[in-house]
Order: sequence, then structure tokens, then C-alpha cells
Amino acid sequence: MTGVSTLGQALDQIERFKEVQFRFATLTTQLATGKKTQKFTGLGTDILTSQRSRADFSTLETFRNNIIKADRRIATTLDTIEEFKAQAENFAAALAGFTQQSTHQEGDIVFFDDPVTPNVVENIQIGHTSGVMDVDFETLQDLATNLFGFMVNLLNEKDGDRFMLAGAETTTQPLVDGGTLDTAISNLVTNWKTAGITTTQLISGLRSTDSSVDPNAVTDSIIGYSAPLSSGNVKDIFVRVDDNSEVDYTVLANEPAFRDIIVALGYFKSADLPPIADVIDPVTNLVTTDGAPGTTVQEMKDNFYDVFNDMTAMVNGAIDRIDQARFKLENARVRMDQANQNHIETQNLLKSTIANVEDVDISEIAVEVNSLQIQLDASFRVTARIQQLSLVNFI
Repeated sequence: MTGVSTLGQALDQIERFKEVQFRFATLTTQLATGKKTQKFTGLGTDILTSQRSRADFSTLETFRNNIIKADRRIATTLDTIEEFKAQAENFAAALAGFTQQSTHQEGDIVFFDDPVTPNVVENIQIGHTSGVMDVDFETLQDLATNLFGFMVNLLNEKDGDRFMLAGAETTTQPLVDGGTLDTAISNLVTNWKTAGITTTQLISGLRSTDSSVDPNAVTDSIIGYSAPLSSGNVKDIFVRVDDNSEVDYTVLANEPAFRDIIVALGYFKSADLPPIADVIDPVTNLVTTDGAPGTTVQEMKDNFYDVFNDMTAMVNGAIDRIDQARFKLENARVRMDQANQNHIETQNLLKSTIANVEDVDISEIAVEVNSLQIQLDASFRVTARIQQLSLVNFI
């Protein structure tokens, strides 16, 4: 039993035990967590350094997440563009291999001899007895038909629920094939064949996108592009990569490279395009089906291949321009990667700052914990020994 004379000593001993036990508990927690304290207030004057570093780290992490999402979308768009270009090149190769030495239609040639000059045999070729096209022409049209739908689907590519080539209007489908392009091309071709418009006007209409400049223009709305794209009011897509910089990675479905190939495919798949030369009733010499404009087969061929060659040139030019869109996206990826690397380096510095402020040296803590454990054990044994003192033990 503790006497009055030893009460103060006992209370002091108890307080020392509490201090050592508190320190032991703190060290044990530090050893388990690797942190100096579980509350910011425990950092004392270093609290602002810790909080600012953590806030900066979190901000950089947000920028990095933005970059990762944008990079995935760019990768999807690049894959789409690569496939679009590959198929366009296949079509360009088919156009290049299409021979321009014949009318590609079956039936016999119909000749015309002027009755005014019975003694002169003119043998002017004015058409064919059939409008059935040969295998080469049908193959070209089948290819254009199949590719048209495929290319439209590519321009409507999505990442999740976002259309990739719609600009900021990510929920609006950029291109809808509602048949308006087929109708417009059919009207142009029919007017051309019946001499309502010239070959030059037909080419201009197929190439032009502005009806105020060319009344025959195949505008974006006629092709089937969405209202935001057709109006030119669609906003660009940006990714914020840091506090002061945004990277534009906008590529639109109605850019000239894509628009021209869609129109060219629409032209070559048109059911009104064949035949090249007029179909003539050999008995009456009357035209039963119009071919390209002209009074002779040669003139019809010349007019047909004038448009054919211009459309081929338009396809080849569009293929070259596709690389501009690819370059823009690749350049955006480079800028984003540079920003991401800078963020990683800055985050590593912030991690070091946070560690210096918040972390403990595990080795030192382990040594101190072991030392306190020994000290506590010794203190408890001595205290217990003192409490058990008797005259027998003393003797």
C-alpha cells in the first residue's frame, strides 16, 4: 500500500508511464502507416506545405485524366480515318484500273448514214442497241454502292455514346443517309444527259458546297450532314492539359477530304449514271435511253470520261487531304504527351515534398519502438518489485 510520503513519487511514476505509453502508441501508428500523424493539425507549421502540395497533385491528376480520355478518343478517330483512307485508296485503284477505251455496254453499235447524201457512207456511230453495262462497269458500281454505306458508318464512329467526328455536338449523328444525295445526283445526271446542264456545270455542281455560288451545288445538307455541321456553327473539341493550355483535336465528318469521297461514291453508284452511250432503236433510230450528252458515241464517251476523270482527281485529292486531318491529330497527341510528362515530373516532385513533410523513417521508428518496449518492460518490472518490498525481501 502506498503511503502519504510516497504518493507524489507514485503519481510521477504513473505520469511517466502514460507519456511512454502515449509515445509508444504514436510510434506504433507511425510504423503501421508510415505517416507522422493521422491529422493535418499534427504537422504543425508544415500543414500549409502539405495541403498545397496535395491540392496541386490532385489538380495535375485531373489534367492527366483529361489527357488519357482525349488520347483514347484521338486513337479511335485515327483508326477510323486510317480505315476511311484505306478504303478510299481501294476505290481510287478501281477507278485507275477502269479502261476508258470503250462504252462498257453490250449490244451492237448503231450507225447513221445521212439520207441527204445517199452516195456517201458516213457510218457515224450514234449509240448502242443495248443499255446493259459490262462486268467492269457493274463491278465499279457495286464497289461504290458497298463502300458508300461503309464509309457513312465510319464517319458516324462512336466512342461510347459520343460521335467522334461531330465536333462539340457529340450526341448528334454527323451523317444520315436519307436518300437526298441520291436524289440530287440523279437530278444532276438526268439534266446533264438531256442537255439541261453542261459537263462543266455537272462537275461544278458535284464539287461545289455553296448554293449561293453554284445553284447546282451538292451542299452538306443535301449529302445528309447534321444541321450543326451543315451550318458551320459546330464548336471545336478541346482538352485542357494545364491551367493555361488547351489542345484542339477537332476533326469533322464534313471536312472536304471526307465530303468529296462521299459525293464521288454517290455519283458512281447512281442508278442513272449508265449507260455511257445512247440506246438506239436500230429500226427507227430513235433514242430509247439517254447516255452522256453528245451526237456521236465518241462525243458521249468524251463527256462521260471528262466527268469520270474529274471525279477520279477529286478522290485522289481527298485522299491526300486526309493526311492533314491525321497530322492534326498526331500533333495534338504529341502536345498532350508532352504536357502529361511534365505533369508526371511535377507530381514526383510534389510526392517528394509531401513525403518529406508527412512521412517518417520506418527504420528509425522501428528502433525507437524496440527501445521503448524494453524501457517499458524494465520500468514495469522495477515498479512491481518495489510494490512487493517486505522486511523478508529487504533482509
